[in-house]
Amino acid sequence: MANFKDWALQYVLSDDEPAQLDIVNKVAREIESSNAARAVVGNWAASVQPWMNRAQAGEDDQMEDGDDGGGGDIISRAKALGFLAGTLESLDKSLLRTDQVVFLVGFFGAIFSYDHKSGITASTKALRQLHAMKGFKPDMGVKLVEDVLNLKEDFRKQTAQTRLEIYELFLVLLQDPPVASELQHKYGPSCGFVVDLLQLCQLERDPRNLMVWFKIIKLLLADYSPSTEVTEEIFKAFSAYFPISLRSSATPIGITAEDLKGAVRECFSAHQRVAGFAFPFLIQKLDQGDAVTVAVKVDILRTIKACIDGYENPQTSVVPHIEKIWNSLKYEVRNGEVKETIDATLDVLRAIANKLDGSAAQKLEPSSLKNYIDLVFKDCREDLGNPTYTKQAGLLVMTIITTNIRSYLLESETLVDCIRQNLRQPKSPSHTDDLLLILNSFLKERSRLVKDRKQGHPEDEDQLKSEPRENIENLFHDTYLRIWTAKLNDPESKSVLKQVIKGLALLASQQAVQEDGHAVLLCSQSTCSEVCTLLIQCLVKGLTLSSNDNASNDAGLEEEAQQALRTVAGSYTPAYSDFARRAKADIQKRDWTGASKYSLDALRDLLFRLAYVGCSEIPSNIQFDVDHSKSFSPLQHFITFSATIFELFPLSTPSAVGNECLENSYVIAALHAGLLFFRDACILKYSAESLKSYSKNDKNWLGEFNHLLDDWLQQMQLNDVKDSEVHNLAEDDPEVYRQFLRLSLIIVRQLYREAASGLPTIWSGRLVSQVANIAALVVQSLDEQAQTSCGLAREAFNFFAGDGLSTPDERPSNPYTELLTRGVLEGLHPGAMTELYQPGGLVEDFLCTLPEGESIDPRKNEIRATIGLILANKYKGGPSTSDPESQTLKRVLQFWGSKLKEAVNSTVVDAATFGSRTNVALHIIAGAAARQDKNVQELAPLLREAIASDSPNGAILARSMGTLVKDNDLLSPENHAVVRRFYKQWAYTHFAKPLYSLALPADGVTSASSRHRAAILSIVSNCVFTVYEADIEPLIRLLITTLGGRSNPTERAQLVAALEVLVEILANEPDALKSHLKAVIGGSMGVYDGCLEDAKGGAPARKLVLQALAAIPKKYEERHLLPYALQLQRMLWVACGDPVRDVRSVARLARGNWTGVGAKGE
Repeated sequence: MANFKDWALQYVLSDDEPAQLDIVNKVAREIESSNAARAVVGNWAASVQPWMNRAQAGEDDQMEDGDDGGGGDIISRAKALGFLAGTLESLDKSLLRTDQVVFLVGFFGAIFSYDHKSGITASTKALRQLHAMKGFKPDMGVKLVEDVLNLKEDFRKQTAQTRLEIYELFLVLLQDPPVASELQHKYGPSCGFVVDLLQLCQLERDPRNLMVWFKIIKLLLADYSPSTEVTEEIFKAFSAYFPISLRSSATPIGITAEDLKGAVRECFSAHQRVAGFAFPFLIQKLDQGDAVTVAVKVDILRTIKACIDGYENPQTSVVPHIEKIWNSLKYEVRNGEVKETIDATLDVLRAIANKLDGSAAQKLEPSSLKNYIDLVFKDCREDLGNPTYTKQAGLLVMTIITTNIRSYLLESETLVDCIRQNLRQPKSPSHTDDLLLILNSFLKERSRLVKDRKQGHPEDEDQLKSEPRENIENLFHDTYLRIWTAKLNDPESKSVLKQVIKGLALLASQQAVQEDGHAVLLCSQSTCSEVCTLLIQCLVKGLTLSSNDNASNDAGLEEEAQQALRTVAGSYTPAYSDFARRAKADIQKRDWTGASKYSLDALRDLLFRLAYVGCSEIPSNIQFDVDHSKSFSPLQHFITFSATIFELFPLSTPSAVGNECLENSYVIAALHAGLLFFRDACILKYSAESLKSYSKNDKNWLGEFNHLLDDWLQQMQLNDVKDSEVHNLAEDDPEVYRQFLRLSLIIVRQLYREAASGLPTIWSGRLVSQVANIAALVVQSLDEQAQTSCGLAREAFNFFAGDGLSTPDERPSNPYTELLTRGVLEGLHPGAMTELYQPGGLVEDFLCTLPEGESIDPRKNEIRATIGLILANKYKGGPSTSDPESQTLKRVLQFWGSKLKEAVNSTVVDAATFGSRTNVALHIIAGAAARQDKNVQELAPLLREAIASDSPNGAILARSMGTLVKDNDLLSPENHAVVRRFYKQWAYTHFAKPLYSLALPADGVTSASSRHRAAILSIVSNCVFTVYEADIEPLIRLLITTLGGRSNPTERAQLVAALEVLVEILANEPDALKSHLKAVIGGSMGVYDGCLEDAKGGAPARKLVLQALAAIPKKYEERHLLPYALQLQRMLWVACGDPVRDVRSVARLARGNWTGVGAKGE
C-alpha cells in the first residue's frame, strides 16, 4: 500500500510547484487505482495528522504567551492542507462516495472554527473541489456556508487572496440551485445566513474581491426571497460603496473603475424589490447640487436607467417613483450645460417611456405612459414659449414622445400644434430658430420610428396605419412656406432659412404606412413638387442672377438646399428629373463664349450639385400609393444625370486649337464626380467586400451596345430603350453595382469615340486627360475576367472604334489621343493584357519606337513615357523568363539599353531629343524594376557606362536616374500594378550602390565623378532613409562634396536632391553627421548665398538649407555648435528678409532654434 505520509512530507518540504503538482497527481492516481477504498482515503486524510496535532496541541499556548516561534508550523500546516486540496483538484470528481465527501466536508469545515491562521486558503480550495464532486449533497452546502461564517471578525484579518478564495466559494455555493433551495427552505424569508454574511464582508476594500462580492449581492437579491428588512440590510451593504472609485496603483490589477461601477450598478438593478430603496437613494444623491461632480452625476443617471431597464412589473417598481425622478431630472436638461449629463438624463427619460410601453412580446396598458407624457408636457408647454428655455423644453418633450411608436401616437399632434402656435408669434429670431430645430428633430425621429416599425410589437405597425396625415402635411403651407416667404429677403434670418430647408427635406421624405403594411410617401405629390421647386430655385439662383444681384447670397444656404434636395430625391424620385431638367435649361440658354469668372464658378457649382444630388445616394422605391406599376430603377438618377451631361456637352467651341474652354471641362469633371459619387454610394450601401463578386462579368458588354445610337442615354432616360437588366433591379440588390459598371463602360466607349475622332478645337489636351481619368476609374473597378471579356486591352489602342489592333499610322490625328490609351491601360489587370505582348505585336512596336518630332514635346513625351511604364510593369509573365511576354520585354529593354548607349556619345542626337528618349527609356525600366524583372539587371553596366561619358548627354542621363525609383500613382494597388515590396532597395543596390567608388575617386573631383554623384543623388532623393542607411558614410562625403560646389544653376536639381537627403539624415541618423558639422554648415551657408542671385528659381534650395540648419540645434549638444553660432545667427537674420514668404517662415524657425546657442556664455 502506498505511503501517503511520505508523499505528504515530500510535499510539505518542497518549494517547487511543479514537483508538488507531480506529487499530488501521483496520490490522486493511487486513490483512483484503489477505487477510493475507505482505508486508502482514510490513510490519505490521516497523512497530514502530524501537522494538525501540532496545531491543536501547541499553537494556542504559544499565541497566548505572545510567542511567534510557531511560524514554521503555520507554514508547514498550510502546506499539509494544500497537499489534500491539490489531491482533490487532481482527483476524478465522480470517484468519492457521499459518506467520504461528508467526512471531508466536516474535516475542512472545522478548520474555519479553530485554525484561522494557516488553514483557511487550502481549506477553501478543498471545499470548492468537494462541491464539484458527484457525491456532494445540497445539505452539505448549507453546512459549508455555516462553517465558513464561523470566521466572523477574523475574516478581515485574512489576506486579500484568501478572502477572494472564500468569496469564490460563497458564489459557487449560492448560485447552485439545489443548495439555494436548501438554504431558502431552512431559513425562509428571514435569510439569517444573509445577515451573517453581510456582517462578515462589510469592510471589504480590495477591488478584485469587491467584484465577486457584488456578484454575490446581486445573486442574493435576484435569486433569493429576502424579507423587506433583510433587503434593506443588503441594500445598505452595497449602497455604502456608491459612488465607487478606484485609486491608482503602480501594480496593474486588471480591474478598472468602470468595472466596479458596473458591478455596483448591477446590484441596484438586480430586482424590483430594491426599487423602494434605490430610487430615493439615487435621487437624493443627484439633488446634492454642485457638490456632485459630472462623473458622479453621470454614474447616478446611468444607475437610475439600469434600475428602470432591469426592474420587472413597472406598475409597482417604477410608476410610484416617476414623478420624483422627473422633478429631479428635468433640471439637468433645463438648466444643464454639460453634454454628458444631458445625454444621460435623456437616456433615463427614454428608458421610462420604453418601460411603460412594454416589450416587443407584450404591451402594457397605455394609461401609465400617457400620464407620464402628460406630466412632462405640463411642465414643458410654457417653456416652449419662453426663448430662454425653448430648446431645452423641446428636447425633453420631443425625446419622450419619439421614444416609441405608442408615445408618438399619443401626443405627437399636441406637440406639433404647440410648436405651430408658438411659430405664429415667436418672441425673437432665435426663438423661431429653436422651434424649427425642435420640429425638424421631431420629423427626423418620426422617420426613424416608421423605418424601424417592424422591430417592435405587431401592434405598433397596426397603430401607424391609422395615423392621420393632415397634421404633418399641413406643416408645409402653415409653417415652413409661410416662414420662408416672410424671411427670404431678410439678411439676418439665414439661420432660420437653413432650418426651413432642413425641415422641407424631412417633410417631403416622410412616409406613412398603408393597410397592407407598405410604406408610401406621406405628403401628396403636389406638396412634394412644391418643395422641390423651392429647393431647385435655391440651387440654380446663382446661375440665373448676376454677380451684383447675388452679392448677398449666403453659400451656406445653397449647401443646405443641395443636401435637402438629395434627401428628397432619395424617396420622391421625380425630384431629381425636375432638377436636371431645370439645370439643363438654365445652362443651355446662356451663351458661354467668353463667360465671366462668376458665371463659370456658378456653372461649376451647379454641375457639381447635379452630380451630388443624383449620384451620391441610391434612391428608394417609395410611391404615393400602393400601386407598384410605376417604373423604378435604382440607377434612374444616374442615367438621368449622365444623359443630361451628354446633352450639355459641348457648351462652346473655341475658335482655335489651344484655347481652353473651362465650361466644357467643368461638364466632363461633373461626369467624373458623378461616377465617383455613385461608386462610393454602392460601397456604403452594399459594403466593399460584397461588391467584389459584382465586379465580375463574362459577357462582352461592349458588343451588347453596338446597335445603340449616340443618344442612347437620353432614350434610356425616357424609357424608349428597354434594358431589363437595368429596370428590373431592386434597390437592395448589389447587382446595381454591376449594372452601374456596365453603363459606365458604355459611357467611356462613347466618350472615347468622340474624343478620338472629334475636332481638336473642342477636344483639348485638358478634356482628353479628364476623359482618360474617367476611363481609368471605370476600368480599374472591373475584375480581370470582365476586362478580358470586353477586350479592353485592345480597345486602349482602338479607342472603342472596332475590331483589330490599330497601327500608329491608323490612329486618330488628335495629338493627345495617347492619353486615352493610358487611361484604359492604367486600370487593367496584367492578365487582361496578355494579347498585347505577342512577339512583334503592339507592345513591342509601341515601346520600340524612338521619340521623334512631336514626341519630343515635353507633355506628349511624358504621356508616352508613362504608357511605357505601364506596359513594362503589367505583363503577366509565367513561371520562367522564357514565356512570350517576358521575352518581349527583354527585347524592349535591350533595345533601349543599346539606343541610350549609342545616343549618349552621338553628335547627331541633340540634348532635347536625348532627353525625350531618356525619359521614355527610364520610365520603361522603372516599370520593369518595380516588379524586379531580372532583365533590368543587365542594363546596369550599360547605364553606368553611359553616365561616365564626357558628352552632355551623360549628364542628362545622370540627373534623370531618379525616375527609376520615383513614386508614381500608376504603380499603385488600385491600378493593379505589379510592385514588389522592396523594389526600391533592389534598384538602389543595382544602380546606385556601385557608383559610390566612382563618385568619390582618390584623385579628386572630375567631370565623370560629378555625373556619378548626380546619379546617386537623383536615386537616393527618391528613396526612404532605410534604403540607403547602410551607405550613410560615403553618402555624407558625397553630400559635402556636392554642397561645396555652391550653386551652379545647371546643377541646381543636384543641389536640391543633396539637401533633401541631408534633411532626411538629420531626421533619422544625426550622429552620423556630428564629425562633419563644419563642412555641412559651411556648405549649406554657401549654397544659400549662391541661390540668392536667383530669387525665385533658387527658393527651393534656400528653403531646404534653412530646414537643415533649423534641425541642427535640436539634434546636437550646444558644445558642438558654439563655433558656428555667431556666424549662423547673422546669416539667419538676413534670411528672415528673404524675398519668398515660405523661405522667410522657415528662416524665422531656424533663427529661433539658434537664438539660445551660446547665450549662457555671453
